[in-house]
Amino acid sequence: WAILGPNGAGKSSLLAILAAYEWPTEGHIEVLGETYGRCDMNAMKRRIGVVNAAIARWLRPNAVGEEIVASGRYALLGPWRSYTDEDRELGRKALERLHAEDLAGSRFGRLSQGERQRILIARALVSDPDILILDEAAISLDPLARERLIADIESLHERGGPTTIVVTHHVEELPSTLTHALLLKDGKALAQGPIEETLTSEKLSQLFDAPATLTSEGGRYQLSLRLPR
Repeated sequence: WAILGPNGAGKSSLLAILAAYEWPTEGHIEVLGETYGRCDMNAMKRRIGVVNAAIARWLRPNAVGEEIVASGRYALLGPWRSYTDEDRELGRKALERLHAEDLAGSRFGRLSQGERQRILIARALVSDPDILILDEAAISLDPLARERLIADIESLHERGGPTTIVVTHHVEELPSTLTHALLLKDGKALAQGPIEETLTSEKLSQLFDAPATLTSEGGRYQLSLRLPR
């Protein structure tokens, strides 16, 4: 799934509820066949891998890649555990899924932003989650690093990777392997469904309150907006 919407649309709130970190003020949440509040919430969190900027801020610059990835097994973000050989091996295998095994021994603080994002995605994958949430994973990446990241995600999907939710402001950051989209505006769903029916110039014009022109090629999108007069 792709989730798009302007600032303040409700994307972050939706993700926090989906990842079992916040509760809705009304209604109920069903994820992976379970109803939140009636199941083991810690077990649910282990079935959902999350990548966002907040996680990166908690990581130690001197931590090495394979241990950062291994920390995803225990939902840890600090130096409060000694990692076993098994942990490190699983960390290296998760990095291999993203063709990033060369980062296993690298210190996080010395890596480029693109390399850090690959480590964070591997961390989210280390426990084989059923759902992978990528919250603006391409933010701050240069164009080449962005394309490498998108290629990693597409390759992951082609090899049977988990259900993935990509949250972004920019349609250019959407992998070609996504099948559905949700457009959020003012805390409500403006449109949702198969991506080719949901991502249209007309609906994106409504989403951003500006005339929009959407083009696509090979499953990748480009959007141009005209400022309203």
